[in-house]
Amino acid sequence: MRQRPFEICHRRTLPQRLKAEIMLRQHGCCADCGTRLILGFFVFDHRPPLGLRDKHEDANDPQRLAAICLACHERKTPKDLKEIAKAKRLAESHQEHQERQRYKVPGRRLPSRRQWQQMQGTMQSRGATPTTRLIGREILRLGPPKKTRS
Repeated sequence: MRQRPFEICHRRTLPQRLKAEIMLRQHGCCADCGTRLILGFFVFDHRPPLGLRDKHEDANDPQRLAAICLACHERKTPKDLKEIAKAKRLAESHQEHQERQRYKVPGRRLPSRRQWQQMQGTMQSRGATPTTRLIGREILRLGPPKKTRS
């Protein structure tokens, strides 16, 4: 199973007292557009989204919560999802780069992402370790050694 690039903060239910505190702070208005909030037609929004927060941060920090109307929520959610997906892609890419960097041979270029994937597949089929594969000449050709005529 693939290791997650980073752990996220987990969602918890909001206590009624905290909801009332946020509503009083905002004077019963939407934090984004300023319209009057009607019971049942608003949501409490995490800012920044929980998917972008550290695992150990408090999900229910009142300073990072805002009450917004459903129209603003509909506009904001797709943007949040794009930001979270981009952060995960960047974290996975960085994790993959760190993995390739760990097996880099001094004096040689770092293998590209495609070369690294080809080497991983070749190593698994042959049962070789990354260091034995990378130290050999095969890193330059990324394939089995050519047979020479004798």
